[in-house]
Amino acid sequence: MAYRGVYYLGVRLNLWPGPQHYALKQLNLKPTDFNQHISAVALKLQKQGYEAYIVGGSIRDLLLKKGIKPKDFDIVTSALPHQVKQCFARSRIIGKRFRIVHVPAGREIIEVSTFRGTATWMSKFFSARYRNNIYGTLEQDVWRRDFTFNALYYDVKQGQVVDFTGGVSDIKQKKLVVIGDSADRFRDDPVRLLRALRFLAKTHFDIDQQCEHQINSQKMLLRSVSKDRLLLEVTKLFNQGHAHASFQALMKYGYLQILFSGYERLAIPMTQHDRYFSSVFRAIDERYHRNERLSTSFLFAALLWPLFETHRKKLKKITAYSVKKVIHRVLRFESRYVAIPGKLQDAVQDIWLLQHAFETKKSPFSEDRYRQPRFQNAYLLFTIRAKYLEKLAEKAMMWQSEIEQASSRSTTGESDAGK
Repeated sequence: MAYRGVYYLGVRLNLWPGPQHYALKQLNLKPTDFNQHISAVALKLQKQGYEAYIVGGSIRDLLLKKGIKPKDFDIVTSALPHQVKQCFARSRIIGKRFRIVHVPAGREIIEVSTFRGTATWMSKFFSARYRNNIYGTLEQDVWRRDFTFNALYYDVKQGQVVDFTGGVSDIKQKKLVVIGDSADRFRDDPVRLLRALRFLAKTHFDIDQQCEHQINSQKMLLRSVSKDRLLLEVTKLFNQGHAHASFQALMKYGYLQILFSGYERLAIPMTQHDRYFSSVFRAIDERYHRNERLSTSFLFAALLWPLFETHRKKLKKITAYSVKKVIHRVLRFESRYVAIPGKLQDAVQDIWLLQHAFETKKSPFSEDRYRQPRFQNAYLLFTIRAKYLEKLAEKAMMWQSEIEQASSRSTTGESDAGK
């Protein structure tokens, strides 16, 4: 039996019946499935006398068998940060919220963190920074993790996956299971709510009624989370190949309005934007699966476009000045809960201003302009809008022809220069 947590008279009793050990063959895995550099780092720590495991998302993704090679390989160890640094000459300690060590390996940076301990009742009186840097044992580290399928530990030396929480079984049964009581875990760190939605979108697993109830009822907790953390989590929702499913999850549970409160005040029903959002997020997923880089500026420009467009339509006279005022007002309001840094705001503004140019401009842009990333992002957004707005279809064809001609002229010029 794997650990789930048992309650008696409202008190959680933590039961640890002992971990299950799976040889890689039992899970249809092999050592070469794991990045050779990270395996070498873990082995070196073990040779120095420390416990060390490859942990988390990489093992989960290998077991999900989605055909995508995991990139997110991390190590946890009993070694303290300064001890890890002593083992690897070019490593460095980073982070304030939780200190980790970056270990260069080949062209990669391996993240190594110390086992996290369970906060005591006294530690609750200290800062979050202090609580997050309490070190502990492997068993305590397991308890600090969010979902059972993220609490799988690969022992490179023994060639075994160690499972304290039944994560392997949950993956086989296609269940998303919170470690411990979901209400407590979401209150401890509300970002887990967004992580739950992301994993639901990624895996299409089932969740139990209590967990779903907490996802529905606890969403306001997100407004107490730092804006920078929410920016990171929102970006993760949409840049990992399941943007469309992530957006559907946000809409199903009412999270879009929590993150971007302008959608609470939108007079037009969100259903009127279904075709637009479907086109946007399917395009994002297609780019991901073609290994094309996803711009955060495009994501935010597309995600917040209906809010900007609603305000733009209210303008009595559209000028560059009036449009910029609307842009600043929308971005300032929508950055109340999710950070939208200055450079990102500038990029979003360019993409939005170019929408007006695409709609009204009759003469071509300079050829240098066509090659700029912001222009390409703006054109992508315009082509998506043209798919469901017939009045833009002719303009989209015109700009496609112009851009293709500019590209052809550029290629010819480069060819002539090489003669």
